[in-house]
Amino acid sequence: MLNLLKADLYRITRPRGLRGAFWQYLAVCAVLFFLVYIVLWMIAGGFDFSTGVVTSVTTFASPSAMLGSALGDLFPLIASFFMVEHVLSDFKEGFVRNIVSSRTGKLSYFAERIVFAGIVTIVFFVAISLMLFILCMAIGGRFEMMDTPLAFASWAVATCLNTWALSVLSLIIAYGTRVTHVSYIAAFCLCSSLAPESLMLASGLIQAFAPGFIGIADALSELVCWMPSNLVSWLSAGGSQGMAEGWGSLGAALPGGGFTQALVAPLPWLAAASALVLAICRKRDV
Repeated sequence: MLNLLKADLYRITRPRGLRGAFWQYLAVCAVLFFLVYIVLWMIAGGFDFSTGVVTSVTTFASPSAMLGSALGDLFPLIASFFMVEHVLSDFKEGFVRNIVSSRTGKLSYFAERIVFAGIVTIVFFVAISLMLFILCMAIGGRFEMMDTPLAFASWAVATCLNTWALSVLSLIIAYGTRVTHVSYIAAFCLCSSLAPESLMLASGLIQAFAPGFIGIADALSELVCWMPSNLVSWLSAGGSQGMAEGWGSLGAALPGGGFTQALVAPLPWLAAASALVLAICRKRDV
């Protein structure tokens, strides 16, 4: 598995000519964030074109709030799309058939893809965060308050865990269908608010038209509070805001409040998604 990880990391980060997919995704992110930061800064009156003088300072609530507002739903999409592209390219280029020669090797290969998704998530998080801090300093950004080390670390780990869970959930569709368009659309739906809002709509309809099944409605509402896509949106407020209490009845009962919930919630999703990926790949021919 270590050799596969090394090979994958080399494939995505080939430094010669920046040909690796990692650099391509990072370049797109850099352009997007640069345009957004500069445009919003100038609209807010941060630069006087007539004199060439900085006229105001952009202020953020905290470092984690700055990162959360910029990453938001984009970060899970980046990680999920990257993994979908990576695993589908293995089939298109014949990489899988050349490397997997036995059932044991087959399961090891797909297990490595799950671990690799977590590494990709961390690498993108660190790289994009550094990029955003540099942009923040470039426009003279300031923070109203600083996160405590524990709060920032908990927020960062929770963000990465929930994003990792979403990327592995996307692999279920990618390996199950091996159809490019279907895989990307499914990844987008998983990372967006479509699934949580659909469950909330179903819960509301049950409460309105089938009160006898109120228990099912309550279970759906509680499930929404534990979905990675919803938790990522919740974490976009940053580590110092809105995390004091848990979300939902079970989340409110957890010690540590929202931080604990955001850290614990993605674990069962990761376990279930990993099991499904391995089950699908065990049954299907490479």
